[in-house]
Amino acid sequence: MNKFLLLFILFFIASCKKSEEVKNFDNLNSSEYFSISTGLKNMKDINKNKINDSLYKITGTFSNYTITGCVDHKNIRVGWWTAINKQSKELNAKLEYKFIDNKEFVNQYLLFEDGKIDSVNSKFYWLDKNENVAKYNFYIPNSSKHLESEGKLNYHVYTNGTELKHSQYKCSKIENIFSCEIPYLKDTESKMIIRGNFWELFQMENGNIGENEIYVLDTLK
Repeated sequence: MNKFLLLFILFFIASCKKSEEVKNFDNLNSSEYFSISTGLKNMKDINKNKINDSLYKITGTFSNYTITGCVDHKNIRVGWWTAINKQSKELNAKLEYKFIDNKEFVNQYLLFEDGKIDSVNSKFYWLDKNENVAKYNFYIPNSSKHLESEGKLNYHVYTNGTELKHSQYKCSKIENIFSCEIPYLKDTESKMIIRGNFWELFQMENGNIGENEIYVLDTLK
């Protein structure tokens, strides 16, 4: 099954009543995109196995896909979930759930084509590290309806539980990729932890303003 049919399945809201107006998917956020296929009430043949006192592994089916992920003791989705085609056994999608400010949402999602990440239609970040800098690349789904856009990374640097730096970086953009570099702090030999969020603001053809956001949490050294 190709990625376009997968997108249709993931995006389709099966519970909509006939009297309700069909939603415009361009205006939905990523959490709404994927909440259907990974929602426990929409899955069949669910197995729930306890990992520890606060985490459970979920396996179930939705349409032609086997869905796997984890929930906490309140059935809140956490971490990475996967969608695997039951016939071909191929990995078709991965999505990362976060729970911040009492809100459950999809932070990143990966769509796959021929075993490789479809970087044009996925939303995720990639971190490259060397001895001097950490380079972030944020991949945002490409859309011809986005006329103007700007991306920034707001981040905090911690070591040994103490915040050493708080800054904002304007990212450069090539096609659908926003890039920025964070230099290592020279006055510490301890591990550096970066916590922050990237956000993109863009203008659409109809004049409306939209946004994309990705939270990051990484250990640099």
